[in-house]
Amino acid sequence: GYGFVSFLDPFDAAKAMREMNGKYIGNRPVKISKGKWEDRSIDVVKKKKGGKKNKKHLFS
Repeated sequence: GYGFVSFLDPFDAAKAMREMNGKYIGNRPVKISKGKWEDRSIDVVKKKKGGKKNKKHLFS
């Protein structure tokens, strides 16, 4: 799966990325990367992943 999170303060976003990257949610490690607004489109996500679900990544 994947998800998007927004922060008002860029320092809060940087702190969250540092603290959460590599942590586990359930039995899955979280991989965090900085996203762009256009990355939020489900069609863009599907195209980047070849139309298949990639359960190893979460996007911010």
